[in-house]
Amino acid sequence: MRPTRAALVAGALIGALALAGCGAGQISQTADQQAAVSGANLTTQHIEIRNAEIEFPVGGSQRLAAYTAGSSAPVTMSIANDDDLPDRLLSASSPVAGNVRITGDTQIPAHGALTAGTTPGGAVGNVGTPIEVSLDGLRQDIGPGLSYPVTFVFERAGSVTVDMPMGNADNRVPEQGASNTSGGSGGSGGNGGH
Repeated sequence: MRPTRAALVAGALIGALALAGCGAGQISQTADQQAAVSGANLTTQHIEIRNAEIEFPVGGSQRLAAYTAGSSAPVTMSIANDDDLPDRLLSASSPVAGNVRITGDTQIPAHGALTAGTTPGGAVGNVGTPIEVSLDGLRQDIGPGLSYPVTFVFERAGSVTVDMPMGNADNRVPEQGASNTSGGSGGSGGNGGH
C-alpha cells in the first residue's frame, strides 16, 4: 500500500506543476490589450448608441483631471436608427455639465446614423451624418477611469441615459495631418498560447 500512496502523491505533484506552467504569470499576453471599442454601447427600442465616450484631450494626463470644472469636454459616438421611420435627437443633459451642446442636423434617417466627434469623421469606424456634442460648463473635474451619466432625448424613442467613460489616450484619433510617432507596428506577431 505504501508504494501506491507515494505514486499517487508524486503524480498529483507532477500534475500540479504541469498546470502551473500554463498560468499567465506576471506578464500575460492580454495585459496590454485594450477593448476594440472603448466607449459605452446601449440599445433602446430602435436607437443604438455605440462607442460613446468623452474624448481624451490632446496632451491630457491619465493621472490628472482631463477636463477641469468650468471647461468643455467633447463627446464622440455613433447613434444609429434601426427603424423604417426617421427619429430625431432633441436634446441631452448631464448632472456633470451646465449644458450639453448639440450642433448640426440631428435628424436620424431610417436605417441611418449620426456621428459625433470633433475629429474629422468622428471616432475611428464611425459613419453617419456628422454632429458635434459637447459637455459645456462642467460642474466638476472629470478624468479617466470614471463614467459620467449623459441623458439623450429622442423624438420617438424617448430618453435614455448612457454612463459615458473617458476615452483612452491610446485610442485617440490623431488630428488631421498629424503623424503617428510612437514607432509601434500595432501587432504582436506570433501566435502564443498553450
